[in-house]
Amino acid sequence: MADSDAAAWRWLSAEPNGVLAMLVALQPHDSVALDDEKTPAPSELPLAIRSVVLVMELALVSGGAFLLLLTSSVAGTLVRSLLHAVSDDEMVLEDAVVQTCEAVVFGWGLVSLMNWFFRRPKRDLVRRLSRFGLDGVKTCILSVLLHSIATIGIVFSQESSGDQVLVSWQNLQSAVRRPDGSLFTEELMQNLLFAPMKEELLFRGLNVLVTINRLRSIKCSAFISSLAFTAIHLVNFRRLGTRYSSSYLAFQLLWASLVGMFLALKFALSGSLIECFVLHTINNVFALSVSKTVFVVLTQPRICCTVFAALSVYAVAIFRQLQTSGRTTISAKQR
Repeated sequence: MADSDAAAWRWLSAEPNGVLAMLVALQPHDSVALDDEKTPAPSELPLAIRSVVLVMELALVSGGAFLLLLTSSVAGTLVRSLLHAVSDDEMVLEDAVVQTCEAVVFGWGLVSLMNWFFRRPKRDLVRRLSRFGLDGVKTCILSVLLHSIATIGIVFSQESSGDQVLVSWQNLQSAVRRPDGSLFTEELMQNLLFAPMKEELLFRGLNVLVTINRLRSIKCSAFISSLAFTAIHLVNFRRLGTRYSSSYLAFQLLWASLVGMFLALKFALSGSLIECFVLHTINNVFALSVSKTVFVVLTQPRICCTVFAALSVYAVAIFRQLQTSGRTTISAKQR
């Protein structure tokens, strides 16, 4: 990684944090004082040791995130019970209120976990990870344009060939409105607001930072984050045949791996979770127009070309991010 790109992570402490901080805290005070001069800095530890520590830390933060997910669910249940106690009538947007409370609890909990792990004040973490400059605005506008061009191209290709309908306005309408014409407010808030927020905090904010902090490698952090992001989408296979087709789920896994890799690299280079959140939301907006129940026959030439073109957009974006990153290892001098 180039020196200018590493500037975003200079604030990562050179002092022991995470599991290493816990191990240091277990040592007798006198022993720690005697070993201060000969103890290597965390970034100077052998790669094998840092890799073992990273596995422990990823297991630790993943377990913490799971507990936070359960805690937020309990908080949502309590809020729902409170709403029912206040009024016997069913509240309008009750699910939206509950989802908002769950997202707040989960988000605040993850920031607190990061605060404990990196030993940084919450306010400082939020300030550093929420910056969103002109470059971020340009990237998001470009993303909207590319998604729009790709969607329009796919629609025109389908109409001219008479092949299967993968992307359509009808799919978008079905995802946005109920049969009676009312909006799927709760589902839209979940898919376009809360899910991207939670996933960016966990898979980019926490996983990427933990890996960069320990290995000083952008490629490794992006790969681990992408792998975890792809794995979480395996839960959708429980709806195979009822809500999703097998071809859609297979495509979703492949797409998630590319999107996860791109967003992890983008975060590692820009340091902005807000930018990643907006890009994630843009991707989810255009995904609403994709048919989730149609079984795709990839042997059809136009279908094959369409899928390949869609995947190539993110593949090229990933390649450009890797080019921008330069060398992949962050120098210990830049902490």
